[in-house]
Amino acid sequence: MRVLTLLLVTLGLGGCAASYSVTETELEGYLNNALRKEQRAELNPGLSATMTLSDIDVTIGDEAERVAIRTRSSVKVKTPLIPLRAELAFTFSAKPWYDSDDHSVYLKDVALSEVSASPEELEQLLIPLSREAMQVVKLYLENQPVYQLDQQGWKEDLLRQFGRELKVSPGQLEFVLKP
Repeated sequence: MRVLTLLLVTLGLGGCAASYSVTETELEGYLNNALRKEQRAELNPGLSATMTLSDIDVTIGDEAERVAIRTRSSVKVKTPLIPLRAELAFTFSAKPWYDSDDHSVYLKDVALSEVSASPEELEQLLIPLSREAMQVVKLYLENQPVYQLDQQGWKEDLLRQFGRELKVSPGQLEFVLKP
């Protein structure tokens, strides 16, 4: 009976115009809302910084089984003499995975691949801040879902019952149905 139900589910989803997937745009929207938080850090005694992530860009599937995320961050550094302003650009990647128990997509194995600062003269000062900021981002992404299935709709209901994993394809994350 379960095999028959799965066959009907597969035919039902296969007969739709598109399979159920999460696009780059959907992930960007979530991450822009979730990560646009101000972070504060002490760099050295007498130096503190405030950073806000913005302009998040997501690319799915360029690397095998990974999602690439690029973001810019405006940074304000308070020094004893004058405040400084700078921008940091981060590029990191992560592996998406689907938790069938809470019907959510998470990112794990978050790895920082590139950091740059503007103006370049502040790069050495800002590198410790960028590492600390990435630890916060990594902790957040590995423990908070980046996407949750909607609680309404027949497709989502079928995915909650039979969705077991994600397939990373160029431009989207596709749900894989299994009995």
